[in-house]
Amino acid sequence: MNNNIFVFVVCGAEEHIATLHFSLAYLKKYSKNPIYIVTDEARNEIKIEHDTIININTPEDLNHHQASIYLKTGLPKFLPKGNNYCYLDTDVVAINTDCDAIFNQYISPISFAPDHCKIKKFSAYAVNCSCSNEWKTDRETFSSVQKKFDKNILISDIKLVEQSRKLDFMFNELQNSYLKKIKTGIQYFLSYPIFKLNDEFYYNRKSKTWFNQNNEIIKYDFPIKQIEKETGFKYKWWNHKWINANGVNLWEDQCEHLIDEIRNTFGIIIKDKNWQHWNGGVFLFNDSSADFLESWHQKTVHIFTLPNWKTRDQGTLIATVWEFGLQNQPTLSKKWNFLADYHNSGLALKATDNLISDDGFKNSYNPNFIHVYHNWGKKDWSVWQWIETKL
Repeated sequence: MNNNIFVFVVCGAEEHIATLHFSLAYLKKYSKNPIYIVTDEARNEIKIEHDTIININTPEDLNHHQASIYLKTGLPKFLPKGNNYCYLDTDVVAINTDCDAIFNQYISPISFAPDHCKIKKFSAYAVNCSCSNEWKTDRETFSSVQKKFDKNILISDIKLVEQSRKLDFMFNELQNSYLKKIKTGIQYFLSYPIFKLNDEFYYNRKSKTWFNQNNEIIKYDFPIKQIEKETGFKYKWWNHKWINANGVNLWEDQCEHLIDEIRNTFGIIIKDKNWQHWNGGVFLFNDSSADFLESWHQKTVHIFTLPNWKTRDQGTLIATVWEFGLQNQPTLSKKWNFLADYHNSGLALKATDNLISDDGFKNSYNPNFIHVYHNWGKKDWSVWQWIETKL
């Protein structure tokens, strides 16, 4: 009978090993399974405090980031055969005793959870196209003008900021329903000076300000006219989008250059340009996964030498999924790798019920693992505060 074993990979900077120690403490509390750490100890700034460490000498020409990815994608080379493994990024935190049940979710030859975005949205993070610089230039222009006129920057209380995000999410949801947009528009024009969106928020049309139930300001009107005048960008009122001079949405961040590079580098055709790609932070594998992982590993090591590619493993993961014809394979439920995206306006938490959502509670999860891939350790963030109560 195969053993079920968790495995982390880390090497290099002290901050990454400190992150590992944090997540390791949680997993040790909640899991009854063994935990392996794969590392290159010669690269580490501080010692890893754990009893089962597999030390691998990584190629000297790799930097620490590349070495970590080398170990992660090459795990079958370094781990004992005959076991079921669950790989976890160091910023994936187990938060309840059901975490061990993840091994029951395995589907051959390998199982991943979905990422938070689709392939075109991820594209510029994987390859060195000019798109991200163009988006950056437009956004810097936008932000510099915004700072001059936008009073929302003055709102710093995290609870008020979260309420403002919730309000934004409600308006984003309206975009999905033509009838709701019309109904809300009629209600707005018939109510003066106070427009009540619901029992939580109301808008004073005279002061152009949003308030919560406690009459606290959570949002000011955005300075649309001033920004249009100074930047040349245009705001599309019906779909609430900012468009640059080329007609491109300032915040869409979508391109097809990753799809192009996968074709040019590996000869693999991605037929679905809006494919929901997989997140590499959690995955299940065993001996039957060896061919898939070896192909992923070889592609990843190859792109380290190519100027058009960034040092990431997700782009090569996408290529490998399509190479093996697994693009329609079921993915793990989000509860096994819940991506806590601080910037997602739909991120909402009911801590007392241990429920979290990434779409304003249209769907919710009692997660077994939570993946904090940015804003790690942010003390005034309600999600981080909730995580800290779990140890």
